[in-house]
Amino acid sequence: MNETLNYESLLRLLTENKVKMIVIGAVAMNLRATDNVTYDLDICFERSTENIERLCRALAPHCPVIRAAFIDMMDFLKTNPVGEKFSTDFGDIDLLGEVPGLGDYQATLQFASIVQLEDFSVQALTLDGLIKAKEAANRPKDQLHLITLRALKKMEDEE
Repeated sequence: MNETLNYESLLRLLTENKVKMIVIGAVAMNLRATDNVTYDLDICFERSTENIERLCRALAPHCPVIRAAFIDMMDFLKTNPVGEKFSTDFGDIDLLGEVPGLGDYQATLQFASIVQLEDFSVQALTLDGLIKAKEAANRPKDQLHLITLRALKKMEDEE
């Protein structure tokens, strides 16, 4: 596992290559004002052939596994909704075709909104989307995250 994560550089790379994606997981939580330690970036990506090719072309120079088996990785990502973790020069990335509790890229878009980073923007799960996804995953760490997410949601609703 890569112990450092430069998620802004990774997101910039994917954005510059016009990859259709939604930031999910702890990085999405951090983009929504939480402060979680994470060692990977989780994204849900559109599984069209064109988007997967853009995704693989963007990552290949920075990811030995994708570079070594480009066509196989494209086929794998097209057919595997569960996704896979890859190590890159920027840190680890989990590529998911579907988000538990939300669905594929198109369904997950309903629970996402644009977040502005320095000089580019990304789609990221909203608090409602994060809550729904964490409830569906229901791991011990998700239960802890839900406490924070629900408190943030309550504050957001009161504003």
